[in-house]
Amino acid sequence: MRIEFNVDGKDLSLTVNSTKPLSLILMESVDISSVKTHCNGKHCGKCMVLFNGKAVLSCLIPAFALKDSSIITFDSFSKSRDYRDIERAYFNTGISPCKNCYASQTLLIEDILRRYENNDFPINTQEVLQESSLIKCHCIDPTGFLAIVNAALVIRRKRNVRRA
Repeated sequence: MRIEFNVDGKDLSLTVNSTKPLSLILMESVDISSVKTHCNGKHCGKCMVLFNGKAVLSCLIPAFALKDSSIITFDSFSKSRDYRDIERAYFNTGISPCKNCYASQTLLIEDILRRYENNDFPINTQEVLQESSLIKCHCIDPTGFLAIVNAALVIRRKRNVRRA
């Protein structure tokens, strides 16, 4: 099957098996270094990407679902201004994910921030905690994850006010 999609701002056209998971496509055909593992859909949480703006586990996205989609990996996200907001939140809270899940935790936090940064209402704690369970690593407890999200949201909102 031939699919056309965008990864980190680059338009790609690949011929792959229609059921091949995105994680393997990124590892084998696109040479993305931030996706280092394929768990065969066991939900370890270490293959997170932003798929059309939403944080998803790439091992669960089959090739046939990629048509005309946009994927952002940690490789490109880590060079963005938005990444620096999250990096500052890690520093300010003194809490940081381990190297095994750093990329996935960061992309998940970015997904959450995008939903809340342009409005004044507080985050939905239950929703955020439920989403944090997508990543099976226990290096950050739920309270710590929530603290990072809240700190990053304050940083992001302040930056957005200055920009406006």
